[in-house]
Amino acid sequence: MQIFLFLALLIAIALIFFALQNSALVTVTFLAFHFEGSLAFILVVVFASGVLSGILLAVPSFWRKSSALRDQRRKIKQLEESVAMNATSKAKGKGEAHSD
Repeated sequence: MQIFLFLALLIAIALIFFALQNSALVTVTFLAFHFEGSLAFILVVVFASGVLSGILLAVPSFWRKSSALRDQRRKIKQLEESVAMNATSKAKGKGEAHSD
């Protein structure tokens, strides 16, 4: 836990130095929109939007895999119950055969 806090602190310090060294104003033009801000801020916004896009693109795959896993667990439970019932019925059958 402490290693993660230490790494987070190092990353935060690196980001602060990055922002201080890249404070020049730049203009971003996208279609009909113009935005002016510091280079560091624009890079952080672009990076965050890329991460968000990646997460949103991964969600359908996650849902499919989660659904498939749930179906497989249900099937395993049914098969285990079936095996248990078969073992019980065979045990009863052997017990009746030996009592003769």
